[in-house]
Amino acid sequence: MKLCAIQIPYGKTAADADNSVDFLIKSLNECDSSMDLILTPEYSNAPATFPAGTMKEYVRKSTSRLIEAAKNAAVRCDAIVAVNYLCEVEKDVFRNTTRVFDRKGNVAGDFYKQHLPVSEITGVEPDISYTAKFRSPEIITVDGIRLGFLICYDTYFTEYIAHLGYCRPDIVLVSSFQRAERQDVLRMLNQSLAFTCNSFVLRASVSMGENSDVAGTSLAVAPDGKILGDFGSKVGCFTCEIADPHYKYMRSNSFGGKLISNDLFVEQGRTPWSYRPTGSMTILPERKYPYPRVCAHRGFKTVAPENTLPAFGAAIALGAPEIELDVRFSKDGVPFACHDDRIDRIADGNGLINELTSDEIRKFDAGKKFSPHFEGTRISTFEEILAKFARHTIINMHIKSQGDTYPEWQFRKIVDLLRQYDQMEHVYIMASSEIMKVALDVAPELPRCMSAEPDPWKIVDRAIEWDCCKVQLFKPYFNQEMIDKAKEHGILCNVYWSDDPVEARQFFEMGIDTVLTNDYLAIARVRDEFVASKNMI
Repeated sequence: MKLCAIQIPYGKTAADADNSVDFLIKSLNECDSSMDLILTPEYSNAPATFPAGTMKEYVRKSTSRLIEAAKNAAVRCDAIVAVNYLCEVEKDVFRNTTRVFDRKGNVAGDFYKQHLPVSEITGVEPDISYTAKFRSPEIITVDGIRLGFLICYDTYFTEYIAHLGYCRPDIVLVSSFQRAERQDVLRMLNQSLAFTCNSFVLRASVSMGENSDVAGTSLAVAPDGKILGDFGSKVGCFTCEIADPHYKYMRSNSFGGKLISNDLFVEQGRTPWSYRPTGSMTILPERKYPYPRVCAHRGFKTVAPENTLPAFGAAIALGAPEIELDVRFSKDGVPFACHDDRIDRIADGNGLINELTSDEIRKFDAGKKFSPHFEGTRISTFEEILAKFARHTIINMHIKSQGDTYPEWQFRKIVDLLRQYDQMEHVYIMASSEIMKVALDVAPELPRCMSAEPDPWKIVDRAIEWDCCKVQLFKPYFNQEMIDKAKEHGILCNVYWSDDPVEARQFFEMGIDTVLTNDYLAIARVRDEFVASKNMI
């Protein structure tokens, strides 16, 4: 099977784009029937640097002739052709797309770039809505050949590549720019890709100049990681012959073992439950999750005991994007989820949390006061909550203070647990000023939400002082003027609390971003109705 990757000169400015597109179309037109699989670089309909917001106008003019050339090449050469371009998938909706044409020129399928760098998002302004939900790596099968895909920035994400390998592609097609990347790094990345996926890799890119040592590097790699050919910084058609596209690298199953395919050798030893959680259970991080939101205050506490695993689990199972919990430390330095400074109200014992050891606290029953059905439920440690729900939801973490200062070691312990369970992107701290000072010193990257304590009417001023991104307003001690002032300073507004649908709707109308509630499902319905009425979906 003959593979072909077209490497074109990169247009340094928008004025050079026509020359690059013309070169690519000419190369497609010159492909002959010896070729079985042809791949083009990233943004083949706009392979140049455009001022922000202007690329779409250009691609509307260049796309039709590029796609026509790709389809013609597929039919004329009796070849599979994969062309990457900025595709208008529907009116005014553009995506970075690799489209595959079969040997008859029919569309076999599309792959949309999964990982987009900030410069692409802000410069090209493509649609990325599809990246907000679980999406298994695309496999498009043509003539019995399983094609997998990566586009440029995708090649750096090893966890995604591991999942792609699990899907068992025969050939991974990489359309790319990577204009600033060293060529030795590009070779390494694609060798690792081939070895991890146990598949052939065909990469098509752009040349930054004949003597450049960055970008370029259109190449082919075998499943065992050996480079079969490398085009360097040249321009034109890079070709390479492979005997069997289904070939898999076989190795011994450990020393002296029977032969096994390399991908299965690795797969049999995976322990994904013991490290970074990923996949369909993971929601968007705090900085990306849309507003307005509903936050389940101490979990779904109307159906299960507050601040316990059942309460949090019920809220999360019903789709809560946020849960709120309270963190206090035991006598021996273990953080627990408990609102009050004493356990008396929630459990079958009594005493101050900070005067009880963790073993003593764990002996008390936190369920039977709520309902006999929850007898045996324990007061949850913060780590237990993270171990069960990390990245399943955003945590509004109310750190409780017991004085004018907050122990730095306690805050460091909280941060260490957040990092251990990969929750740093799915949390914000809600606290008063004495804790904000420690937070800024220890982990300034954590988003901060100002507490209403001690003076709820001055909350916005304190939020500005401590560079907070949110305030948690405390009803009834706030007004529209405070919300407006917060918004003028780029500060989002929570409100504690509402279980009344009419009141919650009023809060959303006032500009509240997140409503805390004890009755999650009722207020979530209000939020959904509000969003629909404002055409925010």
